[in-house]
Amino acid sequence: MANIRAIRSEFQRARETAPDGVIGFNIMVALKDYDEHVKAAVDAGADLIVSGAGLPIELPGLVEGSSTKIAPIVSTEKSAKVILKYWDKKFSRTADLIVIEGPKAGGHLGFSREQLKDVEALDYDQEIKEIIACKKVYEEKFHTKIPVIV
Repeated sequence: MANIRAIRSEFQRARETAPDGVIGFNIMVALKDYDEHVKAAVDAGADLIVSGAGLPIELPGLVEGSSTKIAPIVSTEKSAKVILKYWDKKFSRTADLIVIEGPKAGGHLGFSREQLKDVEALDYDQEIKEIIACKKVYEEKFHTKIPVIV
């Protein structure tokens, strides 16, 4: 598959451009060959995998044994809670960072058409606070800081 082959060449190009930089991939769970894309990124040497467009519940298993960091993309406290709880129970690990994308970000974020009709009416600041509160439980359990990118 062309995308799988491109991961290695794009990684090498990025590494040449930024030899000391953090090189990551944003890989959508919705992809047909999600697992293969993640494994190819890990094999290429990715420092980070950001993953959304679905719940990346198996991501820790796909990067296991590597130094690749993982970051789920979440839009709600509920999605953050599901992912972090599952990762804790199944893989005994947590996120290295969390990316929050709200209703104005577009894409595969889990907002209904009804919610998107009146985006301004959503109290998204409160949702962000709830996501941050959710991740604090796992920061304490795993004795680590989990940065949040909004």
